Amino acid sequence: MERSRGSSFNQREDELLCRVYLEISQDPIGSNNQSLGKLWEKIENSYNEKKR
Repeated sequence: MERSRGSSFNQREDELLCRVYLEISQDPIGSNNQSLGKLWEKIENSYNEKKR
């Protein structure tokens, strides 16, 4: 059974968000010992920068 997606993001935006998340969350220096809020702040900033 296929689940329907919301309309918040299109396919391109979904892929970009995934790439940015992996890039930032797997950084051994930048992602170590930071709060969850700070992690998502970095993801949001990078996503918005690369989306342009």
